[in-house]
Amino acid sequence: MSSVATDYAVSAPLVVRRPWWQSRLVLVAAIVAGMGVAYGVAAWDYPWPSWLAWESLSGYLDRFQIWLSDQRNAEDPSLVFVLFNGFASFLDDLVGWLFTALTEMTWAGTTATATLLSLRFGGVRAGAVMLSALASFALLGLWSESMETLSLMVAAVALSLLVGIPVGIAAGRSDRVQRALAPVLDAMQIVPAFAYLMPVVILFSVGPGAAVVTTMIYAVPPAVRITALGIRSVPRETVEAARAMGATSRQLLLQVQLPLARRMILLSVNQTILFALSMVVIAGLIGGSGLGDTVTNGLYSNPALAVLAGVAIVIMAIALDRATEAAAVRADPARRHLTPADVRRLRLATAATLAAIGLAVGLGRGLGAGQTWQRWTAQDWLLARVQSALDYVQDPSTWVFQVTSPTGNFLVGTPWFATVAGLVAIAFVVSGLRPAFTVLAMLATVGLVGEWQPGMDTASQVLVATALAVAVGVVLGVWAAESTIVSRALRPINDVLQTLPQLVYIIPFVYLMPISFVPGIVASVLYAFPVVVRLVERGVRDVAPAAVEAASAFGATRGQLLLKVKIPLAREAIMLGVNQGIMMVLAGGVIAGLVGSGAPGYEVAKGLQRNEFGNGVLASVAILALGIALDRVTQGKRRVGEEAYR
Repeated sequence: MSSVATDYAVSAPLVVRRPWWQSRLVLVAAIVAGMGVAYGVAAWDYPWPSWLAWESLSGYLDRFQIWLSDQRNAEDPSLVFVLFNGFASFLDDLVGWLFTALTEMTWAGTTATATLLSLRFGGVRAGAVMLSALASFALLGLWSESMETLSLMVAAVALSLLVGIPVGIAAGRSDRVQRALAPVLDAMQIVPAFAYLMPVVILFSVGPGAAVVTTMIYAVPPAVRITALGIRSVPRETVEAARAMGATSRQLLLQVQLPLARRMILLSVNQTILFALSMVVIAGLIGGSGLGDTVTNGLYSNPALAVLAGVAIVIMAIALDRATEAAAVRADPARRHLTPADVRRLRLATAATLAAIGLAVGLGRGLGAGQTWQRWTAQDWLLARVQSALDYVQDPSTWVFQVTSPTGNFLVGTPWFATVAGLVAIAFVVSGLRPAFTVLAMLATVGLVGEWQPGMDTASQVLVATALAVAVGVVLGVWAAESTIVSRALRPINDVLQTLPQLVYIIPFVYLMPISFVPGIVASVLYAFPVVVRLVERGVRDVAPAAVEAASAFGATRGQLLLKVKIPLAREAIMLGVNQGIMMVLAGGVIAGLVGSGAPGYEVAKGLQRNEFGNGVLASVAILALGIALDRVTQGKRRVGEEAYR
């Protein structure tokens, strides 16, 4: 133990403590105080000047949209649109083939296939969860819609992982690749789905193919980011030892980095599934059909049915998450040592499973089980109960809430030059010179596209929602990492909150609160903090055991281990959780705009609904710029002191 402690002490980074008045917290507080003085002296007197805004840009974008639409629908389209049309047809055929396969197997064959595969590769618990999920789809009377969504998700998740994991490996092994990908991934996650629905429809038309593209845009970034983090989390000493022993780059990847990054890669698979399912509702707007279409159509005509469809989406997410994780754990070579007899037994079990699936499908078709479940369901009974609950919460005599609006005028009311100077200074103090220049460029972009006031309004809402999501997420994530009971209790809650579409669970908050930005902030917090919890928990759990043992050898208490060893060493995972929380808060900006939050979110939604392409794109650019600025600030000075050793 003492030798481990000595080795760790030798490699521990040198920590330089600065005077309290030079700490980042004090400097940031001083900058905010200066902005407060400027706000008090000249509030509302110095908005962003009109001569610095490009007012005609919206018209150019509208004309560009018309030109793109004409080019796509031309009798002899250009090569670019031929490629887009071909890719869209491929995706349409892929989703259609998957749905046809599920329906031709009949409901009995589909149920047997999913259950037996989960049982064989995931175990009894995974098989039971999958069977319960399929039974719930039948009970809710949403079997056909669920199969349509499952077909769409299988195609989108498979393609997202096919792209995301290799790109994430490249980003994890190369700083240059990671820097090049960062703005692209930011754009894919931050730009609201409502904003890129128009370009997707223009390039890919409507239908399952367009829905798959929309889902992939949102689901690929977590696969890339978390895979890259897993590769970078491999101890540097292990990588250097492998190189010293003559390992090639390929051997280093396949035999060292990928096995040690297995946990993070599995987390990226889970997150990709959850992110993809969270986009089902948005995809339903452009021909995704299935449960997403049921939710979007039911919001105004049948809210109770929309709630039931949202519940079905959550159930599907939990079932897929449990089945894939259980299968991955059972396949982990580190967890089991197989003898030749065990291998033969498993092969026989696989053959028996395939034979049972074939028998179930054959019996289902032979006995006329039907392509979808059309027997008894509880849908009518459930619809009546859900509608009664919705009517109850809408009764003003029962629910009376007084919501005090927070002071969101600070960034808007402060003179624009003071706001820019203050935010750039904060970025410099927190993250360094390069992020400060990035923040300056992004703020200038917000003003240039004519979105300064709504942009600052959105920034205030995002800051509040992010602060709440991060505070809750970090605390719960650390607690879950330290307690298996808490981790198990939080897991289904995280699945529900992250997967349930915002358009579904924002409904009760609209009923419970006045139409304002408050329901949007609450929904954004609920949508964002599960990601923070997952990444923080994973980061704290994956701290090198040698570091913990070394600190324990020096007599550190459990609290000291947590505060001085685990949390500092898990800093990158925690900051990635903060970044991902910001992305998800910003992704909810449009949904918040639909319930009264205003700002660019409302402009994006209005641009889609009223075919105001230019205004919607400019609002999306403003949200993207704010997201990049916040992302760069939250990265922090990660590399300071990495090369300074005792």
